[in-house]
Amino acid sequence: MLDRPVSPVRQSAGFTLLELMVVLVIIGIIFTFAMLSLGGDDLGELMEQETRRMVTLLELASDEAVLRGEELAVLFSEDGYEFLVLNEDLWQSTEEDGLLRAYTLPADIELRLEIEGEPPILTAAAAEAGEEVDEEEDEEERLQPQVFILSSGEMTPFTVILRSPQSRLRYHLTASLLG
Repeated sequence: MLDRPVSPVRQSAGFTLLELMVVLVIIGIIFTFAMLSLGGDDLGELMEQETRRMVTLLELASDEAVLRGEELAVLFSEDGYEFLVLNEDLWQSTEEDGLLRAYTLPADIELRLEIEGEPPILTAAAAEAGEEVDEEEDEEERLQPQVFILSSGEMTPFTVILRSPQSRLRYHLTASLLG
C-alpha cells in the first residue's frame, strides 16, 4: 500500500469572479473606443435618404402620369430636381402639387445625370457655359427637361449619381424604359 499525503484544501485552477469582471470591463472599454473611432458616415446616410426620396417621387410621378393621362418630365440641375407637366405644348412647373414640387438637395450633395451614358448639360451648368438666355422669355419656355415620364408608363432611361466630396460613398439610381 502507498502512502500519500492527503491535503485538507485543494487549490482550483480557474479564474476568480473578480478577474473575469475586470477582463469584461476592459473589453467593453476597448470596444466602445473602437466604435467611436469608426463613427458613422452621416453624409452617406443623407445621400441614401435622398436617393430613396428620389426613387419614391419618380414612382409617384410615373403613377400620376398614367392615372391623370398627362405627360410629366423631370428637370435636373446640379443641386436638385423639379417635376414639370406638359400644358399646351409648354413645360410648366408643378408648384401646386405638394409632392411633385421642386426639390433642392442639401448643400454637400452633388447630382450628376447620365442619359444613355452621356452626361447632359444641367441647368446651372448651361448658365455657366455662357449660353445666351433671353431674360424676357417666359420661364416655361426655357424649361427643357431631360427625363420624360409618359402617360403610357414609359420613362426616359437615365442614371443619377449622388456624391459628395466629403464622402467616399456614391449612390447610383438607374431607371429603365419601364421605370
